[in-house]
Amino acid sequence: MLGGCRRALPAALGRALRGRAAGQGGRAVSTSWCPVGTAFDAKQQQQQPLRGGAAGRDTVSGGTGGPGLLRQEAALAAGSLVLCSARLNRFKGILGRGLFGVPELSCPEGFQEAQNKALQESEQLVQKACSTPPGPETVMIFDQLSDSLCRVADLADFVKVAHPDFAFREAAEEACRNIGTVVEKLNTDVELCQSLRRLLADETVMSSLDPETRRVAELFMFDFEISGIHLDEEKRKKAVDLNVRILDLCNEFLIGAHIPNKIDKHVLPEHIRYNFTAEGNYLRVAGLHADCPDDLVREAAYKIFLYSNSQQLARLEELLASRNSLAQLVGYDTFAHRALQGTMAKNPETVRQFLEKLSEQLSKRTQKDFEMMTKMKTKLNPHNSMLMPWDHPYYSGVLRAEREVLPSLKMKEDEAVSEQIEDFLFCF
Repeated sequence: MLGGCRRALPAALGRALRGRAAGQGGRAVSTSWCPVGTAFDAKQQQQQPLRGGAAGRDTVSGGTGGPGLLRQEAALAAGSLVLCSARLNRFKGILGRGLFGVPELSCPEGFQEAQNKALQESEQLVQKACSTPPGPETVMIFDQLSDSLCRVADLADFVKVAHPDFAFREAAEEACRNIGTVVEKLNTDVELCQSLRRLLADETVMSSLDPETRRVAELFMFDFEISGIHLDEEKRKKAVDLNVRILDLCNEFLIGAHIPNKIDKHVLPEHIRYNFTAEGNYLRVAGLHADCPDDLVREAAYKIFLYSNSQQLARLEELLASRNSLAQLVGYDTFAHRALQGTMAKNPETVRQFLEKLSEQLSKRTQKDFEMMTKMKTKLNPHNSMLMPWDHPYYSGVLRAEREVLPSLKMKEDEAVSEQIEDFLFCF
């Protein structure tokens, strides 16, 4: 699922990009450092080749300082190798202890072991909850049941998107799905629900509980109710199936959003091709390149990486339809009504009013930010000063960096003046 790229893109997109490159002439582009890339761009960094001849590329020539520069490069490379080796050894040591200190997770197969332990523990707790008389212990058992499943599911949910090793991601994804399926089945387990209902119906026991314990019991019952515990057996099974399908679609959509696109390399202008990973006659675009100072690179990455994908659209449409079906099955008008039930917002109307009010309040500030970004682009690239969708992350990052640098320079100047005054006073 993760291995392949999305389909190659039509040549019309590349012709448009080539036209922009040809019509702009010289490009006055700043190379200011921008921190925004770490937040907006997940592309894998690659070493830029040092060869001349292409427009906009740095060249290494002979003459003054050439051999010295190469020696510096070699020294830096050697230092980087030592640093990488140390990091790799440290990573191996961490891996030997297991992810997050969990011994079972020293290898991908450990997720299966952790999953099995959690499911076995959950079965024992379900039996215990159903046979325990109403009291504080009932709430404690429910809390332990939730914790036994969530401490594996939550960790797997993170690892399946964050781990660099595909085998770990795949194992975590499978564990997350299996535990998620069990959770949805438990949320429609009538016998388990009845054990909690007996507790809530016993006024004497409820009055003896502290407010926090009562609230926890009510929240567990709320989970049963929004999952369709009141439905007949056939509809409860349908609700479980819809919940599992929604989990799968969410996961597939999120993974699909990070799969690179590829395009025929001849479609892009030659002088920007080195910014992307070459795969035969194709270039692989794996992110927005939002930290790149070259406008054309950002434009190409934006248009290629975010190019419309029919499979993603189909997943999204099925996801929305499945959510709507689930909400109406369990008694809500829309999925938004179901998702907001029990929250501070309570209903979609409150959320809509909040967003409209927020948008109204932020309108002037947003306009001011766009004016500042436009001025910055005009300053750095007067040949192409119109602010485009792929410009916002980069120029907002440039502005933030400028705001951070200027106060620090002023502080250093003030410190230098203070030191001079102290030296002058020391003479007396």
